[in-house]
Amino acid sequence: MYRKLFLIFLSAAGLAVLLVFKPWRNLDEKPPRIYDRLPEADVIGISNLLELSESLSKTMFYYKVPFRDLLSPGFILSQGKNYGLDVQSPVFFFINENEFAPDDWGIMVSVRDSSKVRKGIDHLQKFMKIDSDELYKTKVYASSEYNIRMVYGDDWMLFYRGNDLKRILNHVLFAKHNEISPRWREFVNKYYKADIRLVASLQSKEFKELGIESAGVSLSNDSTGLIFTTFIKQVDSLGVQLRSSGPSYRFEEFTRNSINLHFDVNRLKKRPGDPLYQLMKKYSGRISFPLDDFLRAWEGDLAFRQGGFETVQETYIESELDENFNVSEVTKSRSVKVPGFALYLSMNGYSSTFLQQMESKGILTKSGNKSRLLFSPPLNMIHSDTSLSFSTSRYHRKLHLDSLNSILWSYDYTPLEFILDSTSARTIYGKVRLPLRKILSDNMPQE
Repeated sequence: MYRKLFLIFLSAAGLAVLLVFKPWRNLDEKPPRIYDRLPEADVIGISNLLELSESLSKTMFYYKVPFRDLLSPGFILSQGKNYGLDVQSPVFFFINENEFAPDDWGIMVSVRDSSKVRKGIDHLQKFMKIDSDELYKTKVYASSEYNIRMVYGDDWMLFYRGNDLKRILNHVLFAKHNEISPRWREFVNKYYKADIRLVASLQSKEFKELGIESAGVSLSNDSTGLIFTTFIKQVDSLGVQLRSSGPSYRFEEFTRNSINLHFDVNRLKKRPGDPLYQLMKKYSGRISFPLDDFLRAWEGDLAFRQGGFETVQETYIESELDENFNVSEVTKSRSVKVPGFALYLSMNGYSSTFLQQMESKGILTKSGNKSRLLFSPPLNMIHSDTSLSFSTSRYHRKLHLDSLNSILWSYDYTPLEFILDSTSARTIYGKVRLPLRKILSDNMPQE
């Protein structure tokens, strides 16, 4: 009898253990997918390496980049097969930033055959020193020279650079099936396509402080450069809207920098809490620029051109000795070349008050019939009830009506072009074009 009771209690205890721990549950659990393992970050993105390589090939051949064959789709595909990487599937990347600069980043690649990945790491050791360590009972390969770690599993591989590997790897290793973060889920559902080249979404603490909810960028290119299609979405409605057209300066051969913008700024004038206003206030305050007076007087059109040279007459004082050896000061003039400069602003009746404030703060100074804006060359100023313009030339450049809202700014002889395409209630859309001629010629060996 006691034996039967013991068997009953033993069976009951065993059943209780089964009900608590449910070991059959592990048999039904699906393994996490690569996008379940993706960590949250300020910047998240996706790319198809083969599509991106195919797109960039025409640029590489246009500039005759020496190693262009190593970036061809065929070479990338063959290397992926040799070392077990599935380069035909999209590649995911993430970046965390600090004060708008990358702080750490990672790339996750699908693995087709994990047994070949170690072969690829051994091949890398021919070109760089690679050490190994363990974290969470998983081998981590590291290149101290480049501060890059490499970790892989059955169907994934992580490349990471930064100082937060423990947190990142914890998320990657112990992810559960279908526990993808809401932001990654929305992003993957929208952009997980075979023909995607490169697209990224940006969210950060710094953006939120500026009133920006999110931003996005996608990459395309032509034969001469890269084109980044972008959008910026504010938390609140935009303080400005693009106008259909406005007065602009024509682009000329020697133009280095130019700005042609046409905004409806009526809402911005009434919203000192607007993110754009706060950003303008932050930078204009450095030179005590009277921003409130400017916005009150400005009607939203701005045209600016800098480039080439203008010859102007400069007045100076020289000490001379007369025939009796007395020193006297003589006013003379001379011809000097100054950078060509032209600025146009559409204004209203409050422009006179704005100019008075500019003079009182020393930003605008006058000498004879010439004016200077801070450290600008001597300028000819024309002021009317509807406009304010400055120019180094005696004859102010002719304006024409144009629908393009753009900024062209040269940096290290590379003209960066920013184009604003359109605006909606909370979002502004645009493009950034980056020519590659100067960048490649400075950094690539020639054939």
